[in-house]
Order: sequence, then C-alpha cells, then structure tokens
Amino acid sequence: MKIFFTIAALFIALSTTAQSIQNVVSLINEAQTEPNDSLRGEIANYAANTFESVISAEDDFTATLDDIKPISVLTSSDNRLRIFSWGIQFADGTYTYYGFVQARSDDGDVVTTRLIDKSDSTPNGAKSSMQPDNWYGAIYYELVPVGGKKSHLYALAGWDGADLFVNRKVLEQVRVKSDGSIYFGGYFTDEHKQNYDRLIFEYTERAVMSLRYDLKMKMFIADHMMIPEQYNGNTKFSGPDGSFDGYKFMKDGTWMYVPDLDFKGARF
Repeated sequence: MKIFFTIAALFIALSTTAQSIQNVVSLINEAQTEPNDSLRGEIANYAANTFESVISAEDDFTATLDDIKPISVLTSSDNRLRIFSWGIQFADGTYTYYGFVQARSDDGDVVTTRLIDKSDSTPNGAKSSMQPDNWYGAIYYELVPVGGKKSHLYALAGWDGADLFVNRKVLEQVRVKSDGSIYFGGYFTDEHKQNYDRLIFEYTERAVMSLRYDLKMKMFIADHMMIPEQYNGNTKFSGPDGSFDGYKFMKDGTWMYVPDLDFKGARF
C-alpha cells in the first residue's frame, strides 16, 4: 500500500492541475472497489488530502473541473463560491462524505476550506450548528444564490445515501463571509411549524425524491413525503404521495414552507 501511495504521489506532483485531479479520481475509484473497509478508508483519506493540496494551489476558479465524476463540482453564478463533494460507501451501506469549498473574500482572494463529515456522530443534524469541521455530509447537486447580490448567501441541495434502508435529501444554506470563510445553517420551517438549521428528508431506499429549485417560482420544490399510518413513523417506509411542497427564501432571511403546490402531476 505504501508503494502504491508513493507512486500515486509522484504522478500527481509531476502533473498539471487537470491531470492531478484525474489521478485523485482514480484513487477515489480505487477506494470504492477496495474490499477491505479499513484500507478503503485509508485510500479515501489519502485521495482527499491529495485533492486538497491540488486545489489549494489554485488562486482562481480557472481550471476546468466540470466533468470529474464521481466528484460533484458546483460553481455559483456569481463566481464567488465553488463546492466539491463526493462520497465513499462502506460494506454496511453507510457513507463517508468528503467536501471542499473555495470562496472569494471581499479582497478577491480564494480561500479553500475542507469539510469534515460528522453527520453520523451528530444525533440531530437538522437542529445542530454544523460548520466546516463538523459538517453534515452530502453530495451536493444544486447551488443557488439567494437573498440578493450583496448577501453572499447560497442554498444547497444534496443527497445522502445514509444506509441500506433509507436515503436522504438535504436542503442547506451557506454564507460566504467577507474573509472568504463560510458558515452553514439557516432558518428553515417545515410542515409541522418546527424550526431547523437545515432540512433533512429521510425516505425508503426504494423510493425517489425530487428536490429542485424552480426558477419561475423562485423556490425549492420537493415531493411531499408520507409514511403510511400502520408503520408508526418509520422512515424506512416513507415515500412521495404525489403532492408537492415548496421552500421559499424570504426577505427577512427565513425559509417559508409552502404546502400543496399545484404541478398538475408534472415531474421535475
């Protein structure tokens, strides 16, 4: 294993940014196919450390990194924020997620921040103050600026594979501070009028849940998830009931829950 790491490091050191990223992708794929969980985690951590050294050398968002699966790359429309995220699945079906954020400070400097997944050790991630070193891990697939040009606020939609029985969707908020550091968490409300730092939707692994931003309605639209009464709130049996809800960012900085949206049966 040490020989493998040494050879990989040598290739990365002699490569361009794009080539180095592809070498990291190879390490991630190697980790995912490694049958031993301990070695899988070791390779995955090495890949993340290498990725950090590669992107930290960038002082701009100039490298073309749009198609580097399995790494998700999202860049905000104002070019102030870029987020990388990916996950490694283990033998028991659980995931560990890896993430990095690059954000521009008010002075124009690019600040790189590593995200440390602590979702498994946080009993209630929806109501916890989770920051870069205590991150609710997910693979993000949508990044939307909210709150106006000067607010530097963004919404993130993400997927969490959770385990063998349930999946999750996550609606998160992130703020870029003047020095380029970031802060996770917002003021969300759900159908039960409960307040949350972020919204986490848990549902059966056999179902598919949609959570997407609608440009015309200026809100996130989600499948309404329902658990049949006989299952007593067990999310292993949660799934979409055919209706849709909305989550809209308001001028006061809160997220309003909008129930029973009419999409006439359309999927999105």
